[in-house]
Amino acid sequence: MSETLGFIGLGAMGLGMAGNLARQLKSQEAPTSPAHKLYVYNRTASKAEPLISDQDLNVQLAASPAELVAACSIICLMLADDVACDSMLQQLQQCNLQGKVIINHSTNTPAFAMAAAAQLHGKGCEYLAAPVWGRPDAASAARLIVVPAGPAEAVARAQPFLAAHGRLLPTQDAAHKANAMKLIGNFALFGFVETMCEALTLSDKNNIPREDMLAFVDAFFPAPSIQGYARRIATESLDAGAGFTVDLALKDVRYMRQLAEASRCPLRVADLVFNSLLAASANGYGLKDVGAMFLASQQAAGILPPGKHLDGADDENS
Repeated sequence: MSETLGFIGLGAMGLGMAGNLARQLKSQEAPTSPAHKLYVYNRTASKAEPLISDQDLNVQLAASPAELVAACSIICLMLADDVACDSMLQQLQQCNLQGKVIINHSTNTPAFAMAAAAQLHGKGCEYLAAPVWGRPDAASAARLIVVPAGPAEAVARAQPFLAAHGRLLPTQDAAHKANAMKLIGNFALFGFVETMCEALTLSDKNNIPREDMLAFVDAFFPAPSIQGYARRIATESLDAGAGFTVDLALKDVRYMRQLAEASRCPLRVADLVFNSLLAASANGYGLKDVGAMFLASQQAAGILPPGKHLDGADDENS
């Protein structure tokens, strides 16, 4: 039986991911099949316009989450945090979910995933966690890394649609494990960003050109995400655009620290990253790229006086 798909949450990441699904459905299903169409919902309906206006896609905007659920057998979510996901799942549980699969691509706490899986199972619905790594440009290009987790039968139903977003990591047998993996992966990535900020600050103090340090990164860490973060920091290209902001990273680090406490596993680097992000946010960089942690390193080394921004501007109150 063909699955009918719905996607809820058309933010910077969700828009590109929904586009991936719409393209896959159009290529695989007959135009007369209900499964040829992707149903989408977003609180701000105008966010769906790029998908709906694309003549190469078959996308229909649902007037409400309930309308989307009624039309779909698999419902995908890409929302901001535990609070937003819980609010949406409470709405979805007012609908008939029998036999459906909900795939949550959001970055959540493992505790949230465990509770959601139990609640939805009681409604006859299977819950999969499938968080992703990658920026919005990677989402649009179907170059995300996805870690799927949940009941094997539900994962098998969802697998073709998960693969539409990029590379799949080994499947985990319980939803909360995927969310733990996402937080652990982000912990490692944020640790690199913190290290790179300090390394470039030390190289500045020793009059070593930043481009030479980037050559070192390219030689020893030939991974696009690592190289990308290093270059954004070195060139002070801190406009997040549709990317990963300082304030969003703070949320993730809070989740990491919660997981660390529950696991009785100290994460000293996470504490350092948290303070660097907090310093960046306090200095007005909350909506800038996560590489704005560079601010804290530059100030701590005396390169950047308190109240002075990386772009040379002064704070209004300084």
